[in-house]
Amino acid sequence: MAFIITKYAHFLGILLLFSSCLLEYQRLKPILTRAEVKRLARVDIVFGLSALLVLMSGLAMALWLAKPLDYYLNNWIFHFKYSLFIVIGLISAYPTVFFIRNRRGNDADTLDLPRGMKTVITLELTGILCLPLLGILMAAGFGAIR
Repeated sequence: MAFIITKYAHFLGILLLFSSCLLEYQRLKPILTRAEVKRLARVDIVFGLSALLVLMSGLAMALWLAKPLDYYLNNWIFHFKYSLFIVIGLISAYPTVFFIRNRRGNDADTLDLPRGMKTVITLELTGILCLPLLGILMAAGFGAIR
């Protein structure tokens, strides 16, 4: 039963991760009011918490609940998937720092969207879309290092 609950939490986390990232993307525009930045900061909190849920539930499955740990450690797709997840987390720092630094002040103030912000979030979305496919391939036995 623990495996089912953990796997379900993992799926919900991935859905939340993608939805919050997509919402950030949709709400971005060249000039934002501080009120909009505050809302984006709240969405970014959901993004971060859902990433934590994906990470913790994924680790729980790999370490205790799913296949033996050697199955994952000897699979190049697992290493690629985990590395991609880390890269997504690292590049997500760019929007997060912008939202945190600019959320305080008068709600009517306007701010220019930093150059490349939309590109960063597009890269995040693309990476997030690849994660489930990599998980399916890995679970089906692809990527085993012999």
